Formats: sequence, C-alpha cells, structure tokens
Amino acid sequence: MSDLHSRDDWPAGRVLVQAATYNERDNIAPLIEAVLAASPDLQLLVIDDDSPDGTGRFALDLADREPRLHVLIRRGRRGLGSAILEGFRIAKRRGFEVSVNMDADFSHDPADIPRLLAAVHPAGGHPVDVVIGSRRVPGGRTVGWPLSRHVASCLVGWFTRWVLGVPVLDPSGGFRAIRLDVLGRIDDRPFAEGYAFQEDFLWRVHRAGGRIFEIPITFTDRKRGSSKADFAETCRSIGELMQIARRTWWG
Repeated sequence: MSDLHSRDDWPAGRVLVQAATYNERDNIAPLIEAVLAASPDLQLLVIDDDSPDGTGRFALDLADREPRLHVLIRRGRRGLGSAILEGFRIAKRRGFEVSVNMDADFSHDPADIPRLLAAVHPAGGHPVDVVIGSRRVPGGRTVGWPLSRHVASCLVGWFTRWVLGVPVLDPSGGFRAIRLDVLGRIDDRPFAEGYAFQEDFLWRVHRAGGRIFEIPITFTDRKRGSSKADFAETCRSIGELMQIARRTWWG
C-alpha cells in the first residue's frame, strides 16, 4: 500500500514541529490549532501510522485548508522511533534547521515550544544540539501519573545515567528540540524502534560529543485516549535498552 500525504508545496521555514500519532482522533484538531497558534513561524508535520480511528485522514482534511500543516499517513509500517526518524529526514530534505518532537495527547504544552527553541540558541552561548523539556530538573513536574509510572521513569533515568553514561535527568522525555545538523554526526546504525528510541537517540548524540540541555516543563498525563505503552511495548523497550548497554560497555 502506498503512503498518503498532504500537498507538496510547503512554505519555506526554519522550525518543523512533528507529532507521531496513532488513534488520536479526539486530540488532533485542538493540537494542530494550539501548535500553529504558538508562533506564526512554526509548521507542523503529523506522522500517522494509519490509525484505525481515522486520525490521519481527518488531519489530511484539515491540511487542505492550512498551508502550515503537513500530514504523512504511513501504511505498512509502524513505530514511534521510525516515525520520528522519518520526520527528521523529511525536515532536513525540506530545508528546516530544527525539529521539535512532541506527543499528540497534550501531555506536552504547545505553549512551551518557544522556550525550547530559545534554549537551542541561548543568548551569548553556544548552540545546543538537543533541548529536552524535562520533568526532572528543578521546576519540572508531572501531573496525573500513578506511582508505578513515576517509579518506572526514575528507573529508566537511573539506567540511562549510570549504565549508558548519558548525563540527563529525563532521558525518556519526548518533548524535544533538535538541531538537525547533529544527524550527520551520530552513529547511523539501526535505532531502537519503540519507546527506547528516546534514550537511544540521546546516547548517540552524547557519544558524538553533542550538547544536550534540559529545561523544566509540566507534563500532564493524557485526559483523552489511551496510552500506547502496553506490556509488550514495555518488554521490547527493556530489551532495546539492554542492547544499548551492551554496545556501551563492549562495543
């Protein structure tokens, strides 16, 4: 099956926000509105894995009326990591300099996007390769999580810092601004395809000497829809993290 996508005549731009979606029909229209309202300089790419609830097709209809909205419906493949990487490649090919990744369920506040972008090019400082909207640095917090998710997040953070050697407090945070030229400096072997992609990407940036910075955000657990992080996905992510650990210590 061929992919479906919105029109090809994109405006020129510097920053492309991307949101990977699967069954986010209730969230997608308000998300699009909020992201594009955050700054007139932003464009948004929705990468949908052919959601059964019609998320991608609904976004395609909206893109017909909004030149800053772009949609790719991927057919025959699925996964958060591969969707993010595909978004990076599209952004680079289209001439964008920065990609902002975010969830589509409003756990990340689109109003924080300008803060992430300001941290990429701090006044009087060196550019940063990855800026993470962090729940773990001072001023960051999480609203609405059960204790089990706090514990899991802390364990992943500990593992990433002390086993993988990446000095980040919130490595699983998916709200990020990435300078796209860092892609040419990192290891291009196949990435983790599930949620462990987030740690895998930071691990490669750190090993390539890239600069990573965290700014505080408030993460609010989704109010509509359901999480995609089921037991099978959790087990796959643990296995992928173990593979990264093996490469860290034994090459």
